[in-house]
Amino acid sequence: MSENKFETVSSIVDNYQQNDELFEEMLNDSHLSATWQRYHLMGDVMRGETSDVINLDLSSKIAEAIADEPTILAPRASNNFAGKLKAKVVQFAKPFGQMAIAASAAGLMVMGVQQNTADTDTLLPASQVVKTMPFGGIAEPVSLNFQQTSRTSEKQAFIEQQRRFQALLSDHQLQVKLSSVDVKNTAQQDKAEESAK
Repeated sequence: MSENKFETVSSIVDNYQQNDELFEEMLNDSHLSATWQRYHLMGDVMRGETSDVINLDLSSKIAEAIADEPTILAPRASNNFAGKLKAKVVQFAKPFGQMAIAASAAGLMVMGVQQNTADTDTLLPASQVVKTMPFGGIAEPVSLNFQQTSRTSEKQAFIEQQRRFQALLSDHQLQVKLSSVDVKNTAQQDKAEESAK
């Protein structure tokens, strides 16, 4: 049946047109009359003119559709040597592939960090440079921008740190003395005020 007939049936159901020839054809054709009934049922449902329970017997049509379905058998498991060998090779090589991906990601990250530090033109202090222990046993810094500090500069930095520490310590002791003097003065003033009363 053509799409044009379905559209004509739909328009007749919706009262858009009259077609006496199609009425005659619907009386003789079971497929067209079933379409006519379905379209009326859909219209009644959309307008809310149906009862709460609709009796549709779908079991016979479902049983027919299942009977018409072709039977699909599962394929037998293959006992071929090539398939088993391929599975073993994949299973063996999978960890190496994962390590290669991880190493590539780590290498890209290191290169990105180096590029980022090269763009800013600032060098990190020696304490912030990540160092690794290679298989050879000699520790090397990861960054190519790392500059080895000399012993004299390390010694000067240590001396400067000690000077700052001593200055902070003497300032703290001075603050403690001043606060104890303030407490004594406050206590003496309180006694003087009490005795004056």
